[in-house]
Amino acid sequence: MKVILITGATSGVGFETAKLFSNEKDTKVISLSVDLNKINLAKKELPGVEFLQCDVSDYSALLKIAELIDKKYGKIDILVNNAGTIIPGNIETLAVEDWDKVIKNNFSSYYYVSKAFLPLLKKGENANIVNISSISATAGGSSIAYSCAKAGVNMISQSLAKDLAKYKIRVNTISPGIFNSGFQIHNNMMNEEQYNEMLKKQSSNYPFGIGTSLDIANAILFISSEKAKWITGANLLVDGGNIVNK
Repeated sequence: MKVILITGATSGVGFETAKLFSNEKDTKVISLSVDLNKINLAKKELPGVEFLQCDVSDYSALLKIAELIDKKYGKIDILVNNAGTIIPGNIETLAVEDWDKVIKNNFSSYYYVSKAFLPLLKKGENANIVNISSISATAGGSSIAYSCAKAGVNMISQSLAKDLAKYKIRVNTISPGIFNSGFQIHNNMMNEEQYNEMLKKQSSNYPFGIGTSLDIANAILFISSEKAKWITGANLLVDGGNIVNK
C-alpha cells in the first residue's frame, strides 16, 4: 500500500491532491491540518482520507504524529508540503509578528515536516517530497514575508534533493502562478467580489487562462509518480503561460 502525507488538505490544492490520490487503488492518504472545523467539513467530502489535527509549525507535535504513522503504516512514500498562510504587507506595513508567523508557517514548517518524517520516507517506495512554492518566490507579490518564505522553499528543495539523493529520495518543487483556489479569501485578504475582480484583472497575463487547484494537483500527481522517477531537484512552473507572456 502506498502512503501519502499531505499538509493542509482541507481546501485548495491540498484538498484536490488528496482527492486525486485517494482515487488511486491501494493508497492511503493522510492529511495534517490545524483547523478542526475545516477538518470536519473536509472529512464529509473525502471520507477515505485520514485527517489528523496538527500544527505543522510545531516540531514536537509533528514527531508525535510521525510515531503514530510509523506504528500504523510503517512508512511514508510521498510527502507533500503544502500548508501555509499569507498576510499582505511590505517592509513599512507588515508587523514583525506577522512576518514571523508567515515565515514559520510557509518556510520553517517545510523543514520541520521533512525532518520529522524523514525516517519514514527512508522506508518508503519511490519515496519523494513535493514542496509547493509560488511564482512570488522570484517575482515578488503583495506580501514580502510570503515571497521570501517561498524563495526559501525553493532553496530547501534544492538542499534536500542533494542531501537525500544518497537515500534515493527525490525532492521537487511545484511553483504555481495565480490560480482560482480562494487562497486570499481563506486568509481574509479579500472578500469574494474583490477576489473575482483580481482574477479578472490577472487573466490577461495568462495565455491559457487562470488555472484551478486541480491543475496544480495534477502536476503534483505526476512529479511524485513513478513516471517522474528520474526527476529530482526540479522546480516545475505551473502558470498557464504567464512566464512566456512577460
